[in-house]
Amino acid sequence: MPATGSIWRDVSPARFFVILSRDMDDIHISRELLRAVDDGRVPMNILDAIKTEHLLSRCPHCRAEVQAYKAECQARSSALSRLLQTMSALLGRLVALGSGESHRAERDLRELLLLPQEERIRRIEHARSRFRSPALVRLLLEESRRHASLQPATSFHLAELAETVAHRNPGMSGYFDLLALGKAQMANACRVGNDRRRAKELFAVARQIMADHGVTDPEVVGRVDELMASLYKDQRQFQDAERLLQRAALQFGLIGATEDTARALIILGGSYCAGGSPDRAIEATRSALTLLGPEGNLRLQVAGHYNLALQLVEAGRFTEASTLLEEDAALFDRVQEDWLQLRLLWLQGDIAAGQGDLALAEQAYLETRDGFVAQGNGYDAAIVSLDLAILYLRQGRTIDVRRLAEEMVPVFQTQDVHREALAALALFQETARQDQLTLDKALQVAAFLREARNEPALAALG
Repeated sequence: MPATGSIWRDVSPARFFVILSRDMDDIHISRELLRAVDDGRVPMNILDAIKTEHLLSRCPHCRAEVQAYKAECQARSSALSRLLQTMSALLGRLVALGSGESHRAERDLRELLLLPQEERIRRIEHARSRFRSPALVRLLLEESRRHASLQPATSFHLAELAETVAHRNPGMSGYFDLLALGKAQMANACRVGNDRRRAKELFAVARQIMADHGVTDPEVVGRVDELMASLYKDQRQFQDAERLLQRAALQFGLIGATEDTARALIILGGSYCAGGSPDRAIEATRSALTLLGPEGNLRLQVAGHYNLALQLVEAGRFTEASTLLEEDAALFDRVQEDWLQLRLLWLQGDIAAGQGDLALAEQAYLETRDGFVAQGNGYDAAIVSLDLAILYLRQGRTIDVRRLAEEMVPVFQTQDVHREALAALALFQETARQDQLTLDKALQVAAFLREARNEPALAALG
């Protein structure tokens, strides 16, 4: 895993300690971290920075992990290594036999999904021997994750089902790992559904489970960090989000989960950009795309390449952004979805405006605005309309600004724009009517709308 090791090789021990040890009550030393240090993928001075002896004196879980790893090292240098090889072969045969459990879990999942939602928990609770395997819990959590961005209520319900199954068999392998992950996915569903208070409560429960029961699986720790970082990002607590995303990338890297590492770095780049650091965003996103490679997950590639172009625009590097969009045209064509095409058109308008091609920028903004209105996406339509107004103001086209302002509020009153945003747009409209609208005021309203989307009390979209 050289790529992941290189991410952390240049991080100072003090900085790494901040990333890994802040809120350390829910993070434990793991054998994966110790192996990464032993293999040279993570520098030894980083382990020193964690102050291992201090942690071991406080935490029995960390002490147990270190002792287990020492036992592994001794086994490798003794006759026990031959026994381990035999056990490994036996384990491989057991895994093959375990495929029957996987088939049963898939059958159980299909049966549950055919039922109305209100009957699923009752079906699980009334079963005698079925609906109690860790394989089914994992499948339900995967289904929950798949629905998170567009159907948060369904995502929450599926994570709740996973928890119900887990509770029927608390002796199952990885019980507390699955329980923590389920709580985190329920929290994420609440976040996407704009119930930030409940999301925060559920994340706290997930963290407590991890702390109390020694959850050390890097995949679980990384996933919880990544999901909680999205909540911090929504609340514009960028430093907290970035710390967790850096830690998530490390955890995923320890187990060679390249796709998960790349996703965490893409989200990290988005946080840097939203926080006003586009150059750091570009670096993180390019690292993610390098990890993915040309054959990586299509949606992650599209997200990464789009984000990179957007970050180049935010950095004022319009020619680079334009070149990148041209090079990536074939990639974007593989995802024929209206939301992506509209955002690409919007980005092309930003590039044209930055390069001084105002006619092309105007055309792109008008088409983008009309597309969002047709979709019922009033919030993005309002923002791109403000981009258009800013373009007009820079050309001194005050009559066009007034006309645009008169068109905006009546249209968006029937859309999904929330009350505070409508008030800002109404003020924009009245100021334009009186010919008192300045470029600075228009920029302030546009900035407010972009930021308000991520404020818990104001967000109109997930």
